[in-house]
Amino acid sequence: MVMNGNVQQKNLLKEFLTNRTLAGVLEIILLMLAGALAIVLHARLRTPINIPGHHGIEFMAIIVAARLSSGMKWASSISAFGIGVFILFPVLGFNYPMMGFNYMLPCFFVDIAYNYFKNVKYRNLILSLAAGIGYMLIPISRIITSVSTGFPYSTFLKHGFATPVVTFLLFGFLGGLLGTGIYLFGRNLLKKT
Repeated sequence: MVMNGNVQQKNLLKEFLTNRTLAGVLEIILLMLAGALAIVLHARLRTPINIPGHHGIEFMAIIVAARLSSGMKWASSISAFGIGVFILFPVLGFNYPMMGFNYMLPCFFVDIAYNYFKNVKYRNLILSLAAGIGYMLIPISRIITSVSTGFPYSTFLKHGFATPVVTFLLFGFLGGLLGTGIYLFGRNLLKKT
């Protein structure tokens, strides 16, 4: 306050930077929560259809919708950090080695594809395909682990190597399409209001 009782004007630049910083921190937290939600749903959602990779639908839908909703360059990688943190909780029941790394791979791949195909006409379709390829990296990394260490993944014992690769690609692609649809629906809904 000034001596005459008038309130001094706030420094607009300082206020802008403070609000921008707060919004950035909030966005990082939301992206990490999106990753945490994706891995918690994967751990707790039990659908006994016995097809490898079927969780790719909800997993990649969340990751792609979060990626498209964010203005940050490496948004999916931030979501991957949320996955990495939550996968450490033993209550989720993951027992495979490299589980955190396996489920972080699709996020990194989606970010790379998103940033590489910035000005492409069919970007959303390409991003959905990248979601499928990214999710397919999970069984590929498991194959490498299994072959190099001899660790017996139950999926490979039941289905062999080829089936999980194909089904993870398919379910990841469908999840990418769903995530793109959720993002576009939400964006159009916000424009109307």
